[in-house]
Amino acid sequence: MKIVSISLRNLRIRLVATVLTMASIVVATALYAAILVMAEQTDARYRGSIGGYQAVVGPKDCSQLELVLNTIFNVGEAPGLFPLQVCMDLRAGAGVSRRGQVRYAIPQARGDSVSQFNFPVIATLDEMFSKYEWQKQPLVFETGGPFRFGWDDLMKFADELVAWENGRRAQEANRPARPKLLPEWRQCVVGARVARTLGLAIGAVVTPVHGKMGEFGFHEHPEASCEIVGILAPTNSPLDTTIFLPLSTHLLIDGHEEGVFVLEVPPGRNPDDVKKLPVKPGNIALTAVIVDPKDHLGARVLRRDFGTRPDAQVAWPQDVVPKFLRQIGNAADALAVIAWLVLLVAAVAITVAIYNTMNERRREIAIMRSLGARRGQILAIIVGEAALLSFFGALLGLVVCHAAAYFLRALVEDQTGVWLDWLQFRTWELWLLGGVTALGGTAGLLPAIKGSMTQVADNLAQDY
Repeated sequence: MKIVSISLRNLRIRLVATVLTMASIVVATALYAAILVMAEQTDARYRGSIGGYQAVVGPKDCSQLELVLNTIFNVGEAPGLFPLQVCMDLRAGAGVSRRGQVRYAIPQARGDSVSQFNFPVIATLDEMFSKYEWQKQPLVFETGGPFRFGWDDLMKFADELVAWENGRRAQEANRPARPKLLPEWRQCVVGARVARTLGLAIGAVVTPVHGKMGEFGFHEHPEASCEIVGILAPTNSPLDTTIFLPLSTHLLIDGHEEGVFVLEVPPGRNPDDVKKLPVKPGNIALTAVIVDPKDHLGARVLRRDFGTRPDAQVAWPQDVVPKFLRQIGNAADALAVIAWLVLLVAAVAITVAIYNTMNERRREIAIMRSLGARRGQILAIIVGEAALLSFFGALLGLVVCHAAAYFLRALVEDQTGVWLDWLQFRTWELWLLGGVTALGGTAGLLPAIKGSMTQVADNLAQDY
């Protein structure tokens, strides 16, 4: 007797009940698999993206998590401003201990974006493409190359900008001219996903946007439109969704005047008086500095050295990100418990659905018994129905999970920064398939026992 084929035939006969019961298994399995996939790829994405950043320097009055998420993962708004002097001190080794010395300290300023996808614009130096390392090597270009704007260029530009600003604040009649936005500064490098999504190539032009498209206060900066000179190779990291341009371009954009310099309000002075105080190059405003200490414990040492500094703090991504991921993991665990509860409800539905058919199937079972079927075979057939129902439901649930990852991957990346690899299959999916099948088979035991106890003589005759 072919037990599997008989079980399949019984499921086909009761097609409506089979489909409805299977639907609950599909939903529960897809939900559980989606939770695990999202948690797993979020963990991989965030852990994998901190490899190039040993430390992040940012404003003193923001949380370290906020600083790390914005600087490394492009999540949220820039948490505040702090002076360029911090970066100057780091590069000169001033104010830090020997073990806090750095290989590089690359300044960043952000606040604008590009297109309706709000791809973040980061103003920085060309050291981002020569000194910063991703996966232990400099960033690789798919086509083109970097723009040219280094530290010496920034210092020269800062002196010119400060001379003009001080003349403006002093209301000098013959003050120096404001620095011009040079053609070589109107160049940018874009990440792989930016180029792919917007259909950009070398020579295309992107225009920074202040605010988000469709929201109040949104406006474009055509004076800062930049030609693409380089497209980065895919990294499956936040770098893929980033536009890099020279720091000088950001500082010269119309409407950024209020955020170009940062000054402390002297004790006893009116905050409005700050607008009249002279500035220095070290007062130019940044949103972050990415740092790579020379010592393997340098990030911890820097955080200690900056503990008493009033204008900035140091965040250590290797400490902040795991704590953040543990919080995500706790939420994922709670959702997983809910998914398992849905599976248990589906298992109960299997029990009820099959149990309620036992009265209808008494004569069928009696005939099978009269033809030589043993009680164990009857039990195996009914348990097989429940197990097959669960198996196909779980299998379809996994297919639904991967299909959802395929169709929603762009939306998920826009909202969370996590790119879902829908083609990646994992060992735990086999365990999930087996576990749901076993759970369904167990759910079929009660009706199977009842069916195997059917009396042949009492149920063989046709009722009239």
